[in-house]
Amino acid sequence: MTEALPPPPVPPGRGASSGRRALARRIVAFAGAPFLSLVAPFFFLPVLSRLAGVEAWVAIAVGQSVGGFAALVVGMGYPTLAPPILAVASDERRRRYIATSLHVRLPVWGIAAVAAGIVAGVLAPGAFRADAVATAIAMSLAGLAPTWYWVGVGRALPILWSEVLPRALAMVLAAGVLLVEGDLLWYPALLGLAMVAGPAVIYARVGATELWNPNRQEVTAVLRGHLLATIAESAAGAYNALAVTLVAQVTPVAQTARYVSGDKAYRIGQYGVSALGNALQGWVAERGPDGVGRRMRAAIALHVTLGLVGMVGFGLIGPWFTKALFGADVGIDRATALGFGVAIFGIALGTVFGRIGLIMLGARRAFMVCVVSASAVGATALLLAGHRWGAPGAAWALGGTEIASGVAQATVLGFLWRRRLRAGQPLLHQPASTA
Repeated sequence: MTEALPPPPVPPGRGASSGRRALARRIVAFAGAPFLSLVAPFFFLPVLSRLAGVEAWVAIAVGQSVGGFAALVVGMGYPTLAPPILAVASDERRRRYIATSLHVRLPVWGIAAVAAGIVAGVLAPGAFRADAVATAIAMSLAGLAPTWYWVGVGRALPILWSEVLPRALAMVLAAGVLLVEGDLLWYPALLGLAMVAGPAVIYARVGATELWNPNRQEVTAVLRGHLLATIAESAAGAYNALAVTLVAQVTPVAQTARYVSGDKAYRIGQYGVSALGNALQGWVAERGPDGVGRRMRAAIALHVTLGLVGMVGFGLIGPWFTKALFGADVGIDRATALGFGVAIFGIALGTVFGRIGLIMLGARRAFMVCVVSASAVGATALLLAGHRWGAPGAAWALGGTEIASGVAQATVLGFLWRRRLRAGQPLLHQPASTA
Protein backbone atom coordinates (compact mmCIF):
# COMPACT_ATOMS: atom_id res chain seq x y z
CA MET A 1 0.00 0.00 0.00
CA THR A 2 1.37 3.40 -0.92
CA GLU A 3 1.86 5.69 2.02
CA ALA A 4 -0.37 8.74 1.85
CA LEU A 5 1.44 11.95 1.10
CA PRO A 6 1.24 14.66 3.74
CA PRO A 7 -0.89 17.69 2.90
CA PRO A 8 0.96 20.58 1.30
CA PRO A 9 2.11 23.23 3.72
CA VAL A 10 -0.09 26.26 4.12
CA PRO A 11 1.74 29.41 3.05
CA PRO A 12 2.37 31.85 5.90
CA GLY A 13 -0.60 34.14 6.40
CA ARG A 14 -2.90 32.11 4.15
CA GLY A 15 -4.91 30.67 7.07
CA ALA A 16 -5.28 34.06 8.73
CA SER A 17 -6.29 35.67 5.45
CA SER A 18 -8.90 32.99 4.83
CA GLY A 19 -10.22 33.43 8.36
CA ARG A 20 -10.55 37.19 7.89
CA ARG A 21 -12.44 36.71 4.64
CA ALA A 22 -14.80 34.24 6.29
CA LEU A 23 -15.40 36.65 9.16
CA ALA A 24 -16.02 39.52 6.73
CA ARG A 25 -18.55 37.44 4.79
CA ARG A 26 -20.29 36.53 8.04
CA ILE A 27 -20.52 40.14 9.19
CA VAL A 28 -21.85 41.27 5.81
CA ALA A 29 -24.45 38.50 5.83
CA PHE A 30 -25.69 39.34 9.30
CA ALA A 31 -25.57 43.08 8.59
CA GLY A 32 -27.53 42.79 5.35
CA ALA A 33 -30.70 41.40 6.90
CA PRO A 34 -30.91 44.01 9.70
CA PHE A 35 -30.21 46.75 7.16
CA LEU A 36 -33.26 45.75 5.17
CA SER A 37 -35.30 45.50 8.35
CA LEU A 38 -34.23 49.06 9.16
CA VAL A 39 -35.16 50.36 5.73
CA ALA A 40 -38.63 48.77 5.83
CA PRO A 41 -40.19 51.06 8.48
CA PHE A 42 -39.16 54.11 6.48
CA PHE A 43 -41.71 53.16 3.84
CA PHE A 44 -44.38 53.71 6.47
CA LEU A 45 -43.09 56.17 9.10
CA PRO A 46 -42.65 59.26 6.87
CA VAL A 47 -46.21 58.78 5.59
CA LEU A 48 -47.46 58.43 9.17
CA SER A 49 -45.64 61.53 10.45
CA ARG A 50 -46.94 63.72 7.63
CA LEU A 51 -50.51 62.46 7.19
CA ALA A 52 -51.75 61.21 10.56
CA GLY A 53 -50.63 64.06 12.82
CA VAL A 54 -48.55 64.39 15.98
CA GLU A 55 -50.94 62.46 18.27
CA ALA A 56 -51.07 59.47 15.94
CA TRP A 57 -47.26 59.62 15.60
CA VAL A 58 -46.92 59.44 19.39
CA ALA A 59 -49.65 56.77 19.79
CA ILE A 60 -48.01 54.37 17.33
CA ALA A 61 -44.64 55.03 18.96
CA VAL A 62 -46.08 54.21 22.40
CA GLY A 63 -47.57 50.98 21.02
CA GLN A 64 -44.22 50.04 19.48
CA SER A 65 -42.41 50.90 22.70
CA VAL A 66 -44.67 48.90 25.03
CA GLY A 67 -44.90 46.00 22.56
CA GLY A 68 -41.13 46.00 22.14
CA PHE A 69 -40.69 45.69 25.89
CA ALA A 70 -43.20 42.83 25.98
CA ALA A 71 -41.20 41.10 23.22
CA LEU A 72 -38.10 41.20 25.44
CA VAL A 73 -40.01 39.38 28.17
CA VAL A 74 -41.39 36.87 25.67
CA GLY A 75 -37.86 36.23 24.40
CA MET A 76 -37.10 34.58 27.78
CA GLY A 77 -33.38 35.24 27.53
CA TYR A 78 -32.88 33.15 24.37
CA PRO A 79 -31.21 35.96 22.33
CA THR A 80 -28.54 36.24 25.04
CA LEU A 81 -28.02 32.61 26.06
CA ALA A 82 -28.85 30.50 23.01
CA PRO A 83 -26.25 31.43 20.31
CA PRO A 84 -23.11 30.11 22.07
CA ILE A 85 -24.96 26.91 23.06
CA LEU A 86 -26.29 26.28 19.57
CA ALA A 87 -22.89 27.00 18.01
CA VAL A 88 -21.51 23.75 19.45
CA ALA A 89 -24.72 21.64 19.63
CA SER A 90 -25.62 18.68 17.41
CA ASP A 91 -28.43 18.92 14.84
CA GLU A 92 -30.66 16.71 16.96
CA ARG A 93 -30.06 18.85 20.03
CA ARG A 94 -30.76 21.99 18.03
CA ARG A 95 -34.16 20.65 16.93
CA ARG A 96 -35.09 19.85 20.50
CA TYR A 97 -33.79 23.21 21.69
CA ILE A 98 -35.88 25.31 19.31
CA ALA A 99 -39.00 23.22 19.97
CA THR A 100 -38.64 23.68 23.72
CA SER A 101 -38.18 27.42 23.21
CA LEU A 102 -41.63 27.60 21.65
CA HIS A 103 -43.19 25.50 24.40
CA VAL A 104 -41.80 28.00 26.91
CA ARG A 105 -42.54 31.26 25.10
CA LEU A 106 -46.02 30.76 23.68
CA PRO A 107 -47.78 30.86 27.09
CA VAL A 108 -45.58 33.78 28.14
CA TRP A 109 -46.55 35.65 24.96
CA GLY A 110 -50.28 35.22 25.69
CA ILE A 111 -49.90 36.94 29.06
CA ALA A 112 -47.45 39.60 27.85
CA ALA A 113 -49.55 40.54 24.82
CA VAL A 114 -52.65 41.19 26.94
CA ALA A 115 -50.64 43.24 29.44
CA ALA A 116 -48.97 45.24 26.65
CA GLY A 117 -52.30 46.03 25.03
CA ILE A 118 -53.76 47.29 28.30
CA VAL A 119 -50.75 49.46 29.14
CA ALA A 120 -50.56 50.96 25.65
CA GLY A 121 -54.27 51.76 25.74
CA VAL A 122 -53.89 53.61 29.02
CA LEU A 123 -50.81 55.61 28.05
CA ALA A 124 -51.56 56.54 24.42
CA PRO A 125 -53.37 59.75 23.34
CA GLY A 126 -57.11 59.17 23.61
CA ALA A 127 -58.09 59.48 19.95
CA PHE A 128 -55.67 56.75 18.89
CA ARG A 129 -55.80 54.27 21.77
CA ALA A 130 -57.10 51.40 19.64
CA ASP A 131 -54.20 51.84 17.24
CA ALA A 132 -51.71 51.84 20.12
CA VAL A 133 -53.25 48.68 21.61
CA ALA A 134 -53.13 46.80 18.30
CA THR A 135 -49.57 47.95 17.62
CA ALA A 136 -48.39 46.82 21.06
CA ILE A 137 -49.88 43.35 20.57
CA ALA A 138 -48.37 43.03 17.09
CA MET A 139 -44.93 44.15 18.29
CA SER A 140 -44.99 41.66 21.17
CA LEU A 141 -44.94 38.87 18.58
CA ALA A 142 -41.31 39.76 17.86
CA GLY A 143 -40.43 37.86 21.02
CA LEU A 144 -41.38 34.61 19.27
CA ALA A 145 -38.97 35.14 16.36
CA PRO A 146 -36.19 32.53 16.12
CA THR A 147 -33.50 35.02 15.07
CA TRP A 148 -31.22 33.80 17.85
CA TYR A 149 -31.32 30.27 16.38
CA TRP A 150 -29.78 31.41 13.09
CA VAL A 151 -27.27 33.55 14.98
CA GLY A 152 -26.18 30.44 16.85
CA VAL A 153 -25.83 28.23 13.79
CA GLY A 154 -24.18 31.01 11.77
CA ARG A 155 -26.77 31.37 8.98
CA ALA A 156 -28.20 34.76 8.06
CA LEU A 157 -30.24 34.02 4.92
CA PRO A 158 -33.23 32.43 6.75
CA ILE A 159 -33.56 35.61 8.82
CA LEU A 160 -33.97 37.53 5.58
CA TRP A 161 -36.74 35.50 3.98
CA SER A 162 -38.64 34.49 7.13
CA GLU A 163 -38.55 37.74 9.10
CA VAL A 164 -37.17 40.76 7.25
CA LEU A 165 -38.93 40.44 3.90
CA PRO A 166 -42.42 39.69 5.34
CA ARG A 167 -42.15 42.69 7.65
CA ALA A 168 -40.91 44.90 4.83
CA LEU A 169 -43.88 43.88 2.68
CA ALA A 170 -46.22 44.63 5.59
CA MET A 171 -44.73 48.14 5.92
CA VAL A 172 -45.10 48.88 2.22
CA LEU A 173 -48.72 47.69 2.18
CA ALA A 174 -49.52 49.65 5.36
CA ALA A 175 -48.11 52.84 3.82
CA GLY A 176 -50.24 52.30 0.71
CA VAL A 177 -53.40 51.77 2.76
CA LEU A 178 -52.67 54.86 4.85
CA LEU A 179 -52.27 56.95 1.70
CA VAL A 180 -55.51 55.65 0.19
CA GLU A 181 -57.82 55.16 3.16
CA GLY A 182 -56.10 56.76 6.14
CA ASP A 183 -56.82 53.70 8.32
CA LEU A 184 -53.99 53.16 10.83
CA LEU A 185 -55.25 49.78 12.07
CA TRP A 186 -54.01 48.11 8.91
CA TYR A 187 -50.46 48.71 10.09
CA PRO A 188 -50.58 46.48 13.22
CA ALA A 189 -52.78 43.92 11.42
CA LEU A 190 -50.34 43.46 8.54
CA LEU A 191 -47.31 43.60 10.84
CA GLY A 192 -48.75 40.95 13.14
CA LEU A 193 -49.47 38.66 10.19
CA ALA A 194 -45.90 39.05 8.93
CA MET A 195 -44.45 38.29 12.36
CA VAL A 196 -46.45 35.07 12.62
CA ALA A 197 -46.20 33.68 9.09
CA GLY A 198 -42.43 33.64 8.56
CA PRO A 199 -41.38 32.20 11.95
CA ALA A 200 -44.17 29.60 11.74
CA VAL A 201 -42.53 28.16 8.62
CA ILE A 202 -39.16 28.05 10.40
CA TYR A 203 -40.51 26.25 13.44
CA ALA A 204 -42.31 23.72 11.27
CA ARG A 205 -39.16 22.99 9.24
CA VAL A 206 -36.57 23.00 12.00
CA GLY A 207 -38.51 21.76 15.01
CA ALA A 208 -40.53 19.21 12.97
CA THR A 209 -42.19 16.53 15.13
CA GLU A 210 -40.42 17.82 18.27
CA LEU A 211 -42.94 20.67 18.34
CA TRP A 212 -45.64 18.19 19.34
CA ASN A 213 -43.62 16.63 22.17
CA PRO A 214 -43.30 19.14 25.00
CA ASN A 215 -41.13 18.04 27.90
CA ARG A 216 -42.11 19.44 31.28
CA GLN A 217 -38.63 18.98 32.74
CA GLU A 218 -37.01 20.88 29.86
CA VAL A 219 -39.53 23.70 30.15
CA THR A 220 -38.91 23.94 33.89
CA ALA A 221 -35.14 23.94 33.32
CA VAL A 222 -35.47 26.87 30.90
CA LEU A 223 -37.68 28.85 33.27
CA ARG A 224 -35.06 28.45 36.00
CA GLY A 225 -31.89 28.68 33.94
CA HIS A 226 -33.01 31.64 31.82
CA LEU A 227 -34.38 33.73 34.67
CA LEU A 228 -31.33 35.96 35.10
CA ALA A 229 -30.97 36.64 31.37
CA THR A 230 -34.70 37.38 31.08
CA ILE A 231 -34.48 39.85 33.95
CA ALA A 232 -31.41 41.48 32.40
CA GLU A 233 -32.98 41.84 28.93
CA SER A 234 -36.27 43.09 30.36
CA ALA A 235 -34.49 45.55 32.63
CA ALA A 236 -32.50 46.89 29.70
CA GLY A 237 -35.81 47.38 27.90
CA ALA A 238 -37.09 49.48 30.77
CA TYR A 239 -34.97 52.41 29.61
CA ASN A 240 -34.45 51.41 25.98
CA ALA A 241 -37.55 49.84 24.48
CA LEU A 242 -39.71 51.76 26.97
CA ALA A 243 -37.83 55.03 26.63
CA VAL A 244 -40.48 56.55 24.36
CA THR A 245 -43.25 55.56 26.75
CA LEU A 246 -41.41 57.06 29.72
CA VAL A 247 -40.64 60.29 27.90
CA ALA A 248 -44.27 60.59 26.75
CA GLN A 249 -45.40 60.73 30.39
CA VAL A 250 -43.22 63.70 31.41
CA THR A 251 -42.91 65.89 28.30
CA PRO A 252 -45.39 67.81 26.13
CA VAL A 253 -46.59 66.05 22.98
CA ALA A 254 -44.38 68.25 20.76
CA GLN A 255 -41.23 67.30 22.71
CA THR A 256 -42.24 63.64 22.74
CA ALA A 257 -42.74 63.75 18.98
CA ARG A 258 -39.19 65.07 18.52
CA TYR A 259 -37.78 62.40 20.82
CA VAL A 260 -39.69 59.75 18.85
CA SER A 261 -38.06 60.98 15.62
CA GLY A 262 -34.62 60.77 17.17
CA ASP A 263 -35.41 57.35 18.58
CA LYS A 264 -36.47 55.99 15.17
CA ALA A 265 -33.23 57.19 13.57
CA TYR A 266 -31.18 56.00 16.56
CA ARG A 267 -32.48 52.46 15.97
CA ILE A 268 -30.40 52.38 12.78
CA GLY A 269 -27.22 52.68 14.81
CA GLN A 270 -28.54 50.34 17.49
CA TYR A 271 -29.46 47.63 15.01
CA GLY A 272 -26.15 48.09 13.23
CA VAL A 273 -24.42 47.22 16.50
CA SER A 274 -26.86 44.36 17.04
CA ALA A 275 -26.03 42.98 13.59
CA LEU A 276 -22.34 42.94 14.40
CA GLY A 277 -23.07 41.30 17.75
CA ASN A 278 -25.18 38.65 16.04
CA ALA A 279 -22.38 37.88 13.61
CA LEU A 280 -19.76 37.53 16.33
CA GLN A 281 -21.66 36.05 19.27
CA GLY A 282 -21.55 32.49 17.96
CA TRP A 283 -18.26 33.08 16.08
CA VAL A 284 -16.31 33.76 19.28
CA ALA A 285 -17.39 30.44 20.82
CA GLU A 286 -17.97 28.12 17.87
CA ARG A 287 -14.46 26.56 17.84
CA GLY A 288 -14.42 25.86 21.56
CA PRO A 289 -11.70 27.12 23.92
CA ASP A 290 -9.09 27.33 21.14
CA GLY A 291 -8.61 30.90 20.00
CA VAL A 292 -11.29 32.40 22.28
CA GLY A 293 -8.95 35.14 23.52
CA ARG A 294 -7.90 36.16 20.03
CA ARG A 295 -11.47 36.16 18.74
CA MET A 296 -12.72 38.13 21.73
CA ARG A 297 -10.09 40.82 21.17
CA ALA A 298 -11.14 41.07 17.51
CA ALA A 299 -14.79 41.41 18.57
CA ILE A 300 -13.90 44.20 21.00
CA ALA A 301 -11.94 46.13 18.36
CA LEU A 302 -14.77 45.86 15.82
CA HIS A 303 -17.47 46.93 18.29
CA VAL A 304 -15.52 49.89 19.64
CA THR A 305 -14.79 51.09 16.10
CA LEU A 306 -18.42 50.74 15.02
CA GLY A 307 -19.62 52.49 18.18
CA LEU A 308 -17.33 55.48 17.65
CA VAL A 309 -18.35 55.80 13.99
CA GLY A 310 -22.00 55.61 14.97
CA MET A 311 -21.61 58.23 17.69
CA VAL A 312 -19.86 60.76 15.47
CA GLY A 313 -22.04 60.03 12.45
CA PHE A 314 -25.34 60.41 14.30
CA GLY A 315 -24.19 63.59 15.99
CA LEU A 316 -23.36 65.12 12.62
CA ILE A 317 -26.26 64.03 10.41
CA GLY A 318 -29.01 63.24 12.93
CA PRO A 319 -30.75 66.67 12.79
CA TRP A 320 -30.71 66.83 8.99
CA PHE A 321 -31.78 63.20 8.60
CA THR A 322 -34.80 63.39 10.93
CA LYS A 323 -36.04 66.68 9.50
CA ALA A 324 -35.72 65.46 5.93
CA LEU A 325 -37.43 62.16 6.66
CA PHE A 326 -40.13 62.99 9.19
CA GLY A 327 -40.63 66.72 8.66
CA ALA A 328 -39.23 69.88 10.24
CA ASP A 329 -41.92 69.95 12.95
CA VAL A 330 -40.68 66.72 14.55
CA GLY A 331 -36.98 66.81 13.61
CA ILE A 332 -34.33 66.81 16.36
CA ASP A 333 -31.71 69.42 17.24
CA ARG A 334 -27.94 68.98 17.61
CA ALA A 335 -27.99 68.40 21.37
CA THR A 336 -30.55 65.59 21.04
CA ALA A 337 -28.57 64.01 18.20
CA LEU A 338 -25.37 64.00 20.25
CA GLY A 339 -27.16 62.32 23.16
CA PHE A 340 -28.41 59.54 20.91
CA GLY A 341 -24.93 59.24 19.37
CA VAL A 342 -23.42 58.60 22.79
CA ALA A 343 -26.08 55.94 23.35
CA ILE A 344 -24.96 54.12 20.19
CA PHE A 345 -21.40 53.94 21.53
CA GLY A 346 -22.69 52.69 24.87
CA ILE A 347 -24.75 49.97 23.16
CA ALA A 348 -21.62 48.80 21.33
CA LEU A 349 -19.69 48.51 24.60
CA GLY A 350 -22.50 46.66 26.34
CA THR A 351 -22.92 44.24 23.44
CA VAL A 352 -19.32 43.10 23.23
CA PHE A 353 -18.41 43.18 26.94
CA GLY A 354 -21.74 41.90 28.24
CA ARG A 355 -23.81 39.91 25.75
CA ILE A 356 -20.72 38.36 24.17
CA GLY A 357 -18.00 38.50 26.84
CA LEU A 358 -19.75 37.92 30.17
CA ILE A 359 -22.15 35.35 28.73
CA MET A 360 -19.23 33.51 27.12
CA LEU A 361 -17.62 33.27 30.58
CA GLY A 362 -20.88 32.02 32.06
CA ALA A 363 -21.15 35.14 34.26
CA ARG A 364 -24.92 35.46 33.93
CA ARG A 365 -25.42 36.92 37.39
CA ALA A 366 -22.77 39.59 36.88
CA PHE A 367 -24.33 40.47 33.53
CA MET A 368 -27.76 40.78 35.14
CA VAL A 369 -26.49 42.96 38.02
CA CYS A 370 -24.78 45.38 35.62
CA VAL A 371 -27.80 45.73 33.36
CA VAL A 372 -30.43 45.91 36.10
CA SER A 373 -28.44 48.54 38.00
CA ALA A 374 -28.04 50.64 34.87
CA SER A 375 -31.73 50.22 34.06
CA ALA A 376 -32.85 51.52 37.43
CA VAL A 377 -30.63 54.57 37.05
CA GLY A 378 -31.57 54.99 33.37
CA ALA A 379 -35.33 54.93 33.85
CA THR A 380 -35.08 57.51 36.63
CA ALA A 381 -32.74 59.68 34.57
CA LEU A 382 -35.09 59.58 31.58
CA LEU A 383 -38.00 60.78 33.66
CA LEU A 384 -36.08 63.54 35.44
CA ALA A 385 -34.06 64.82 32.48
CA GLY A 386 -37.01 64.54 30.10
CA HIS A 387 -39.21 66.55 32.47
CA ARG A 388 -36.52 69.20 32.97
CA TRP A 389 -35.01 69.54 29.48
CA GLY A 390 -37.40 67.77 27.11
CA ALA A 391 -36.09 65.69 24.19
CA PRO A 392 -32.39 66.71 24.57
CA GLY A 393 -32.39 65.83 28.27
CA ALA A 394 -33.97 62.45 27.66
CA ALA A 395 -31.52 61.63 24.86
CA TRP A 396 -28.53 62.45 27.06
CA ALA A 397 -30.00 60.43 29.92
CA LEU A 398 -30.23 57.46 27.57
CA GLY A 399 -26.70 57.99 26.29
CA GLY A 400 -25.16 58.41 29.72
CA THR A 401 -26.86 55.29 31.02
CA GLU A 402 -25.71 53.16 28.09
CA ILE A 403 -22.12 54.35 28.52
CA ALA A 404 -22.19 53.63 32.26
CA SER A 405 -23.61 50.15 31.67
CA GLY A 406 -21.02 49.36 29.00
CA VAL A 407 -18.10 50.53 31.17
CA ALA A 408 -19.38 48.52 34.14
CA GLN A 409 -19.62 45.35 32.06
CA ALA A 410 -16.14 45.94 30.61
CA THR A 411 -14.71 46.33 34.13
CA VAL A 412 -16.33 43.14 35.40
CA LEU A 413 -15.27 41.21 32.30
CA GLY A 414 -11.66 42.34 32.68
CA PHE A 415 -11.59 41.26 36.32
CA LEU A 416 -13.14 37.83 35.66
CA TRP A 417 -10.97 37.28 32.58
CA ARG A 418 -7.73 37.89 34.49
CA ARG A 419 -8.89 35.73 37.38
CA ARG A 420 -9.67 32.82 35.03
CA LEU A 421 -6.27 33.11 33.37
CA ARG A 422 -4.40 33.19 36.70
CA ALA A 423 -6.34 30.15 37.92
CA GLY A 424 -5.77 28.25 34.68
CA GLN A 425 -9.53 27.93 34.12
CA PRO A 426 -11.13 27.81 30.65
CA LEU A 427 -12.48 31.09 29.32
CA LEU A 428 -15.38 29.46 27.50
CA HIS A 429 -18.22 28.37 29.76
CA GLN A 430 -19.57 24.93 28.89
CA PRO A 431 -23.16 24.50 30.15
CA ALA A 432 -24.06 21.12 31.55
CA SER A 433 -27.25 21.00 29.49
CA THR A 434 -28.61 22.72 26.44
CA ALA A 435 -32.23 22.26 27.49
